[in-house]
Amino acid sequence: MRLRTLLVLGTAVREAFSFWTGHPFDFEVWVRVGYWVSRGWSPYAALPFAPGVSFANDFNPPGIPLNHAAIGYLPFWPLLLAGIYKLYTLVGFGDRFVYYFMIKQPIILADVLLGYLLYLYVEQRRPDWSRRVLVLWLFSPYPIIISAIWGTFDSMAMVCVMAALLVPPGRSRSVWEGLATLVKSIPVVLILPLTYAREKRVRNFIIAFGLPSAITLAVPLLAGWPMGVNCILSQCERENVLNTLYSTLGKSGFPLSLWGTWVYLNVLHVVPDSTFNSVFDWGGYLWIPSVVVASLLSRRWFGFSTEKGVIRSLLVIYLTFLLVRGQVNEQYAIYLVALLLLDAALYSPGRIRLFYVVTAVVLADLVTNNILLLRFLSPVDPGILTVEAHLIAAVNPLRNALLYAEGLAFSVLNLWYLAALIKERSPGGYAA
Repeated sequence: MRLRTLLVLGTAVREAFSFWTGHPFDFEVWVRVGYWVSRGWSPYAALPFAPGVSFANDFNPPGIPLNHAAIGYLPFWPLLLAGIYKLYTLVGFGDRFVYYFMIKQPIILADVLLGYLLYLYVEQRRPDWSRRVLVLWLFSPYPIIISAIWGTFDSMAMVCVMAALLVPPGRSRSVWEGLATLVKSIPVVLILPLTYAREKRVRNFIIAFGLPSAITLAVPLLAGWPMGVNCILSQCERENVLNTLYSTLGKSGFPLSLWGTWVYLNVLHVVPDSTFNSVFDWGGYLWIPSVVVASLLSRRWFGFSTEKGVIRSLLVIYLTFLLVRGQVNEQYAIYLVALLLLDAALYSPGRIRLFYVVTAVVLADLVTNNILLLRFLSPVDPGILTVEAHLIAAVNPLRNALLYAEGLAFSVLNLWYLAALIKERSPGGYAA
């Protein structure tokens, strides 16, 4: 099948879900953010229903008109959503489903573009695998659900990471890494391999870290959004930029990480809330030094000066992040499966089986956590959330056990993969 045909089909499959599905928490937040930020509100404060376009109240108990729907991302996404809403007011005919369709467009196009960039990267190095990589990405249920149905935008950030890999090391790669972090902050963990160059390494790091940092500070100041400089590490309300962003660093929840056992023991009331929270007060931030150590060890084991060394280093760092992070949601696996495809196609063909197994485990978690994916129908029928609530009440102990088992399976796979990569390091270390 021709490349163009595959891309068109991959886009068509996603567009079929674009306007009538969405996550009642995340996608509803996007809906509200676009509406209110276009009217001058800060996206980092509590946002009420957006008249005419909101579809769900999955935040507070019923009857509370103003709830705490707020965004925890850098300013790129809120500004893009505000622009989409303004465009919707011009061409949307007052139909909220047109608005939903428009919000999904950059997400869907980025997901298809990510498949094409994976294809392009492999085509330049091992053409016999390039078409297979593209097909696996375009038609795997996992990225389709995450982008076209759930409506999360991790593929947009991963597009920038792939663009960084496709340009030579140095300033250009650092700019793309900075843009990836600006889109969604997760790629900041990949900063060291993607800013490495033989010369001007400090400059490259400053570009990659400074670009999203400067924009994150400048946009709220220009827009007049409360910054909350005096609220960090205090008991201030999450009604400002810095406190809202800071609150995302050590988040806890039912994770696809090694913290799953600790969370499950708390769910079973074996570990009381006070002990659980006191541990997470420090344990939720362990991923930060762990990523730094993994980055330094990766440079020693694989080096950052070869393509293989960079890919392997990115995997070691990101696997460490997934294992130690306090809350790992299903969409975080987007970065892993994309890098895993590159590793399998270029260096370890046998690992394509790992791609299938990892994808299957994450899909199982998606179905369990989102109860048969019913909640994604809430844009057309908000009452489905009531049905979901009754189902959860009926099967919640089994659901929690399955979530724990699926999270544990994901962590075991990541540990196995990490151990396999470490075994493949240079016996004497890498000489820079």
